[in-house]
Amino acid sequence: MKFPVLVLCAVVLLAVACGGEATPAAGTAPAPLVTLPADEGPHDSIIEWWYFNGLFTDDRGREYSYHYVTFQGESAGAAVPHLLQASLGDHTAGEHLTGEQVLLDTLDPNATGVDVTVNGWEMRGDGDLYSLEFGLGDYSLDLEAVSSRPPVLHQGVGLVDLGPAGNTFYYSRTRLDLTGSITIGGEQRPVTGITWMDHQWGDIVGQRVGWDWISLQLDDGSDLMAVMVWDPVDRTPFAGYGTLVSPDGSVLTLEQDDVSISSSEIWTSPATGIGYPSGWTLTVPSLEIRLVLEPVLVDSEFAGSRYTPAAYWEGEVRAKGTRQGRGIGGRGFVELVGYDPRQLENIPAP
Repeated sequence: MKFPVLVLCAVVLLAVACGGEATPAAGTAPAPLVTLPADEGPHDSIIEWWYFNGLFTDDRGREYSYHYVTFQGESAGAAVPHLLQASLGDHTAGEHLTGEQVLLDTLDPNATGVDVTVNGWEMRGDGDLYSLEFGLGDYSLDLEAVSSRPPVLHQGVGLVDLGPAGNTFYYSRTRLDLTGSITIGGEQRPVTGITWMDHQWGDIVGQRVGWDWISLQLDDGSDLMAVMVWDPVDRTPFAGYGTLVSPDGSVLTLEQDDVSISSSEIWTSPATGIGYPSGWTLTVPSLEIRLVLEPVLVDSEFAGSRYTPAAYWEGEVRAKGTRQGRGIGGRGFVELVGYDPRQLENIPAP
């Protein structure tokens, strides 16, 4: 999942697809609405994004986390706008850096995946192998990610609910092996780790939404995504869902009444004054899952963008809890969107 109510070149950069769900015949599974590998490539939608988050360590045991996303807007003649955003957390130093790049490019309808390069930043990949490069401050990353399990179509068909905003096509590659290097102040170090990838696209309908989104890679080999979508005006919930991937690759869809996300604290950003939930409890009652999530770097806000005026929180978390009475842990990311009042100011009412 990635950020609603973003703006690229004064164009809103969250979208939702307006297609309806197919009605399956009785006793049959619904037909997928996302086809891979064909849908790995770009679509001429109002908004599309390829998103990665991950945790890695260098050869000295120093730990880092990152998120990296490419937004692609709708083509206007021959030009297609792209916005790339990235953050890097150096857990040992306690630093969190953010940055962005913009690009006008052309749309290749025959492309087999994402392929964006600008000013030394690169995101390329076709579903089997991804190449990720970017630099922030004294840090530069050169990473390769290889998927270790099949892609997952959320809600079973690859179409998910954003409440009154509509639906959006959405699939994930929930566990990718990460290798490469990090260069700090001119010194290059090898790194290894694990990564999560999302791909989402659709057409805007003008509604404002916020969400709390969680991706987790658990130490029993399972992967879990959960999200609650809500109205940023009064925090009324619109929709919620989740997806659990077992170690053998089997997938279980979780409905709204089986996913609960709550927080125990509020962190107030010293940069923007925005209050974000901090410290979460995620429960899946039907599976007897209860996880407590703690941020690794509490100050993981992405603010000050020239192209996305509303700030958001995006950071690494540690998970600890129980599943069917047994202890379980893991790592993942939390994404918080809709807490910045400027989100409402920048988007006209539908």
